[in-house]
Amino acid sequence: MVPNDWLSWRRAYTPQRIAIDCDWDGRSYTYAEMDDRALHTAAQLIADYDIQPGDRVACLSTNRLEYIDLYFACGKIGAVFVPLNHRLPSAAILEMLNDSQPSTFFYETALGAVAQAVKSTSVVRDVVAIESLGQMVGDASSVVGHRAQESETAMLLYTSGTTGRPKGAMISWGQIHWNAFNTILGLQMTEDDAAFLNMPLYHTGGWHVLFTPLMLLGGRVILQKKFDAGRCNERLGPGRISILFGVPTMLRMMSEAENFIEADFRRVRFAICGGEPCPLPLIEMYRQRGVAIRQGYGLTEAGPNCFSLPAEDAIRKQGSIGFPNFFVEARIADDHDVDVEHGQVGELMMRGPHVFSGYWRNEVETSQTLRDGWIATGDLMTRDEEGYYFVVGRKKDMYISGGENVYPAQVERVLEQHGSVAKAAVVGVPHTKWGEVGWAFVRRHSKHDLEAEELASWCRTQLAGYQCPERILFVPELPVGHSGKIDKLELRQRAIRMQREGDSP
Repeated sequence: MVPNDWLSWRRAYTPQRIAIDCDWDGRSYTYAEMDDRALHTAAQLIADYDIQPGDRVACLSTNRLEYIDLYFACGKIGAVFVPLNHRLPSAAILEMLNDSQPSTFFYETALGAVAQAVKSTSVVRDVVAIESLGQMVGDASSVVGHRAQESETAMLLYTSGTTGRPKGAMISWGQIHWNAFNTILGLQMTEDDAAFLNMPLYHTGGWHVLFTPLMLLGGRVILQKKFDAGRCNERLGPGRISILFGVPTMLRMMSEAENFIEADFRRVRFAICGGEPCPLPLIEMYRQRGVAIRQGYGLTEAGPNCFSLPAEDAIRKQGSIGFPNFFVEARIADDHDVDVEHGQVGELMMRGPHVFSGYWRNEVETSQTLRDGWIATGDLMTRDEEGYYFVVGRKKDMYISGGENVYPAQVERVLEQHGSVAKAAVVGVPHTKWGEVGWAFVRRHSKHDLEAEELASWCRTQLAGYQCPERILFVPELPVGHSGKIDKLELRQRAIRMQREGDSP
């Protein structure tokens, strides 16, 4: 048994505990069975595709059991796992493959069009349907087991690349372990905890928010091909879900599903959310069902579980991400790397064993992000006198209006405190006089009438003049990216197009 091979440890200590329930067919798999599957898959990778330690193995698939088999099998071999975003076009996939240079590319047959594009190039040696795995055909006795060092790369997780060339974040075994420890301690998790696994497995949230911590503990996940709000409500009680996880959009969709009232939340200890601030009305809605929402914070490069807000502070400290988790050192610094005072805005810097190793074959981007052991997150934050941290926005989201810095997250928080607002997103757009001004895209609560001038008056009572949005536009939905976060780039492009053409939102 080796440090990076959790299934071997689980097989020794809790072989008959259920590790995974597959939601689509009702089948359950124990830790011993999952270890068998991983061993046979590893043997197949070695015998059929000559996968060696350090080789990259790419995967393009929706959530399925073979996807998880492949992750654990790569760990047993010492190969580097490269999950890819199946929602991206072929050109973007080829760019990531050219960067990572994998030996083998596994794909789900439903995504065969992308596979054909890959086959037409010489980027990858073997292009294989993922359905060929998991058939227990490999000779498991041939797998010796790889002893990984903490610094050894386990995965390459590619950033979205919306602002430039995709970057492969090197996720070490040490980062995976320490993120799991931070999560278990911060959330006081036990082996009796269970959660849905319905975030996409090309995203750090799918792997590392709850899945890897639960696998370390000997807990259980209900694996779903994709998020379905009604299905989650239906399975809460029967699935014995104890921790509910999702970005605010997912939690909101569950609350708006027809079966939310009938959903059985009695076993749910709390819900955790991240990616963006959770609106107070949504927090209160779940509190009425006996579920506290705990806001958190993380990022691919430092693990998704870096901060956590205690459940009892969800209302009192609405909008806060709480405190750093165990083994996470954090500070807020200005542009000269000098720590700022309480209440001042600066960039969040973090240090600890949970931080990534750098970007794959990209020393320039690595040096800009990792500075003397600290990771520059790109997120602007403040800290109040009690030590609670608040996200103000992304450095790239901040805009300057009349010489004043405006942080969209602060404006959005005020908008969402209005009782008729379900969700808001603010972006900066060019302006001939002020340089940039804010445009607010707002989704109203259903059956709520709200006019733009009423909401503008509300803003004027809560914000400085330069912070108030110049335009407020009501939309039925806000666009979201692959990670479930609001797509600010699309909104900004939409606003600029409207400026130019005079269109409606």
